[in-house]
Amino acid sequence: MNLEKLKEHIDSTDVVEELIALSRKVLGKNSDDVKTVIEMFITKSYLMGKKNMVKTFDE
Repeated sequence: MNLEKLKEHIDSTDVVEELIALSRKVLGKNSDDVKTVIEMFITKSYLMGKKNMVKTFDE
């Protein structure tokens, strides 16, 4: 796996759904549990970032 190319793909991603699709592609034949955990991390990170952004604007 070319990690530099993967990093470029991640950096150019604009929406959470693209990150989830990319993680599925990278993980390929790994278990569904692993894919689910990665999706949960991506989604939680997005929501935390969104919450922190709103908090910053409120201050």
